[in-house]
Amino acid sequence: MAELDKFKRQYLILVNRLTDQVFQLINAGQTKDEILAILGTRDFKKVIFADAEFKSSYNELNKLYAKALKNMDKFADISSDALLAITQVNKSTFFDKMADDIARSLKGNITNGILGGLNKGDIIKGIEADLRPDQIDTLVTTALSNYTAAVNSLMADQMPPKAAYVYTGPVDKKTRPLCLQFMSSGQMTREQIEAIAPNGFIERGGFNCRHQWRLFTKKVQMFNPKGAKVEAKKRGVPLSG
Repeated sequence: MAELDKFKRQYLILVNRLTDQVFQLINAGQTKDEILAILGTRDFKKVIFADAEFKSSYNELNKLYAKALKNMDKFADISSDALLAITQVNKSTFFDKMADDIARSLKGNITNGILGGLNKGDIIKGIEADLRPDQIDTLVTTALSNYTAAVNSLMADQMPPKAAYVYTGPVDKKTRPLCLQFMSSGQMTREQIEAIAPNGFIERGGFNCRHQWRLFTKKVQMFNPKGAKVEAKKRGVPLSG
């Protein structure tokens, strides 16, 4: 995803730029105590939100929401107002968490680096190790997956109670026990799904889940209840029902 690659590049540029600003204070003759006092009061999250280049790359990342929406199975009509609201909430929640994670990493690693007398390169390595680009991949894919699940939930609200859904996605050694349970159960109503796990229709297997509920049709793909049962038996995962 080009948008995600650009976002990760801007993240690394941001880390370098903000760390460099602190070392400019050192070069200007500020003492360790003075720099620590500045770091203690600096709102890194506010700085991140105000960074024009980083925010521009984030706005590019928002295009992935439109792509995710385009690729969904549209099995019911939802209002444009509801869709806009859920999109805005998901975007703001994601960016707020991303800014929190980056701000925490920056402030913690720079402060500890100044205290320990580390050079700029070592501090930057610490920040990048604390929040790696591949972890950003996970945060983004999870945000988009949660968005898909939320839109699916809005569509399911328009369906009759007896509408049947199936759990789709990969079955392999990484598949969580709850996901094996969902997959192996075959066709279920939303009520049956949430009897297994409260809010299971939206939350599915949890953070970074690779699965989605889809309205059952004869054409539905990536639905493998037999494979889920085989994998569960192989790993000794108990299945109910």
